[in-house]
Amino acid sequence: MIETLSVTQILAVFLGLYMVAAGIGMLTDRNSYASMIEGVRENTALGFLTGAFVFALGAAMVAVHNLWTGPLAIVVSLLAWWTLIKGVLLLAIRRPFLDIVNVVPFTGATGVPLGIAVIVLGAVLAIAGLC
Repeated sequence: MIETLSVTQILAVFLGLYMVAAGIGMLTDRNSYASMIEGVRENTALGFLTGAFVFALGAAMVAVHNLWTGPLAIVVSLLAWWTLIKGVLLLAIRRPFLDIVNVVPFTGATGVPLGIAVIVLGAVLAIAGLC
């Protein structure tokens, strides 16, 4: 018998896969990640579109998943709320927000551990969603 996944599990798998892919990108193309943040910071149109997309994605996730019933649901809800808040901050105070986010650079000595941490956390989240 095939068991259907809950909304919590589906979001956990998708968020986990996103994190794994982003972490791999951080490891294989660290300089591009740093320049992407700078591009969003400096290009007003790109910054607005990014903020609007992140806001819409966060709002949709919060609308369908604002559950605080167990560990996985709490993690997914926190990620949904963080996505919504990040979208608001990108729209309202993009440059200062990205200055704060860019304190930990993707290049140099911090890039590899950061990429590995994102991959591991994403894999754990995706696997938890499948269990």
